[in-house]
Amino acid sequence: MTDLHLPGERTGPARWRLVRWLASDGSGVRAGQPLAELRPAEADGAAIRVSALATGTLWHQVKRGEVLHVGQVIGLIE
Repeated sequence: MTDLHLPGERTGPARWRLVRWLASDGSGVRAGQPLAELRPAEADGAAIRVSALATGTLWHQVKRGEVLHVGQVIGLIE
């Protein structure tokens, strides 16, 4: 099982909001495939996409609209 973490940099926003999942819960995904789109939670900013680190089945761990913290697990790939 591979954890899908919300990436982040020390100089970037600490909190992000999940705008949408780009792959359905329980769907098959490939390494490198974009899976989720996020925006900074407190300010306007460019969206980022989180991509799969492995090939397998995606299981969402958070819901659309949730505020997330850098490093938080947002999904699992089994």
